[in-house]
Amino acid sequence: MKVGLRILGFVVLTILTLSITINDKPIFSHIYGVISPATRLAQKTTGEAIEYTVDGLKKITKKLFDNSNPSTDSLKSKMAGIQKKGDPEEIIETHEKEKLDDLIKSYK
Repeated sequence: MKVGLRILGFVVLTILTLSITINDKPIFSHIYGVISPATRLAQKTTGEAIEYTVDGLKKITKKLFDNSNPSTDSLKSKMAGIQKKGDPEEIIETHEKEKLDDLIKSYK
């Protein structure tokens, strides 16, 4: 509470001090006339820096998303992979399946 009143006192004192008139202008106007070129330059520089950063981030983000979805190759060849069409060329008989199953079981 004590700190809040102290801060409020400083704010009121500052406002009263800056509103004292000299040559028909408040002190604030005199200070603003001196400081405004520097503040305009600081605002311009900050704006340019932010714009440069945003443009750079846009380029990096675009590259990131362009590289995240790789293009797929397509081969126009009959040997480009396994293609199942219809029935298998070789039919395995039941007794052959049993022999293969026994072979697989005995392998362990």
